[in-house]
Amino acid sequence: PTRTATRPHATTTVTVGKAGRLVFSPSSLNASIGSVVAFDFLSLNHTLSQSSLSDPCHIDGGFDTGFRQFNPANVSGKFVIEVKIIDKEPKWFFCAQTIKRSHCQASMVFSLNPCGAHNQFLQNALIAIDVPPSPTDGACQLPAVDLIPSNPSNTSTHVS
Repeated sequence: PTRTATRPHATTTVTVGKAGRLVFSPSSLNASIGSVVAFDFLSLNHTLSQSSLSDPCHIDGGFDTGFRQFNPANVSGKFVIEVKIIDKEPKWFFCAQTIKRSHCQASMVFSLNPCGAHNQFLQNALIAIDVPPSPTDGACQLPAVDLIPSNPSNTSTHVS
């Protein structure tokens, strides 16, 4: 029998707080099943908090890193959280920091496989009002992801 070598899936890095700005860079990403998204936390204390399309600036009970990524020296790779993609459904994130101002309402949001709804997600965050659920909320369920910490200080969690 012929053996085929399995190639590791691609890893894409999303920088959190790039250049001291309130951004996820890139702010939206389409990722294939089996790929890994690595969130590299820089700058001040940011979070990667799961929310919803219709209510971007509130934790929906899903995944939340909490405020454990304080990196004022901007050392790349110091705080990295890796997310393994196990399906193509959309996932919505924001930074829950509110010191000085709401990072979410300042457009610090990230969408994973957004089904074309990233701009709506961003607009919902900027206006920060309660919006009725969009048809996209029901059509695309939040994906389950395996969190694989690359830094031993992070803990492993499963999100469904």
